[in-house]
Amino acid sequence: MEAENRRASTKFSAFFDLLGLVGFALAAPTALLLCGIRGPASFLEKSLGAFGSPPALLLAFLALAFLRAVFGTCRRALPVLSGLLVGLACFAAVFDLPRLGALRAALSRFPAFAHAGPAFFAGLAATALGSILGQFEGKRPLRAFLAPLPAALAVLVVLAGLKPFPPLAPAALSVESALRGISATLGYRYRNPEVEREVRKVLEDQAKSVAEKEKTIAELTARLKKAEEDRLALEKAAGDARRLGKELEAAKAALADLRSKAESSAPMLEGGDYDGAVQPTDPLVRDFAVGVAKSAPGAFDRPQGSRRPTAEGLRQVALVHGALSSSWAYVSDPGVKWTDYVSPARRTIALGLAGDCDDFAVVVASCAAAIGGRVRIMHGYDSKGGHAWAELWLGRGTDAAAALAELSRLLGRPAAAIAVDRDGRGDSWLVLDWRLGELSINASRLEIGWTGES
Repeated sequence: MEAENRRASTKFSAFFDLLGLVGFALAAPTALLLCGIRGPASFLEKSLGAFGSPPALLLAFLALAFLRAVFGTCRRALPVLSGLLVGLACFAAVFDLPRLGALRAALSRFPAFAHAGPAFFAGLAATALGSILGQFEGKRPLRAFLAPLPAALAVLVVLAGLKPFPPLAPAALSVESALRGISATLGYRYRNPEVEREVRKVLEDQAKSVAEKEKTIAELTARLKKAEEDRLALEKAAGDARRLGKELEAAKAALADLRSKAESSAPMLEGGDYDGAVQPTDPLVRDFAVGVAKSAPGAFDRPQGSRRPTAEGLRQVALVHGALSSSWAYVSDPGVKWTDYVSPARRTIALGLAGDCDDFAVVVASCAAAIGGRVRIMHGYDSKGGHAWAELWLGRGTDAAAALAELSRLLGRPAAAIAVDRDGRGDSWLVLDWRLGELSINASRLEIGWTGES
């Protein structure tokens, strides 16, 4: 009898071990999606609906990993628990997991958590390592318990430094949207637990009159309606961002066509000689910019000559910037200082898009100006040195606000998360650094390095 019970127990544990492996398999489509391989995630979402979305798969992965930790063949529970907790913290920085909003807000302040990819793989590494260490009995339990944390940090730092992940719309990783979709599929109306908690507080508040409670609930209802409208707008923006990605893949072919025609004999210029380096009218630069931007046909500005970008113009700039930034290889100047040399835009394209920050700023400014934009190049300084980047003029007042709203829809990011410089004259300038709308330096001092004709 005892032998039969042992066999039954072994089979029971093996079953949950298998569930744990299934959980890791469910995390694979999200990992591929973050790496830019959308096929498996798209297939699952089309086949399973909301149940196949990346957030739903993550929740399933966490649930199965927990079940394996509790019921699987585990000789030591503490490493498994540690791995799950560290993994959950990393995942909270990527997904809007319920009740972990404060943790996500805290982690988002660190640059390493600026992109979803490093945090997700760090969480995956911590969970996997904890699961593996739980299978062995060793003489140092404390070391096994603490191991997932440094492992996750190492993965996070390395991947954040390498930046191998393409941009991804936040809506693609929204647990809130996934839960709404699952509820709709099951025929239930999803209710935000935070809203329900606030309503319950109002109803239980003995100090308020009925009229005051009704007024507060009406305000909460209005807030919920506004949040729902924002969610729908964000989902639309995610669709726009996905379409932009497809257009970008087609646009990159223009670069390969032009490289064979390019000449790399143009001399390097002294650092800061942007008048000679920015070349929007050079035939090669113009051909490259037009070849990329044609995926989003339309007038750049309206009225023509105003330099105020239209929706089509902003999409064209996003395509040009995406083609340049995704193909760029950073190589330092031969001198010690970052301002020693600057490569003309034509030469940079001929050499296959390589150089330092001022070379990137020059070619971005040249291409944006070549399709109708008004541009400038900025210098910023911090304790570590200097940095250069290009900026695109968005206009003033309501024109700039409308352009920023369009960029929010296009990039799938809140307008507040898009870096824009505003000068003393009321002009707004979109930052075109390594990532569009995101400045990579926390500058203590700024200066205008070059301004094209206004």
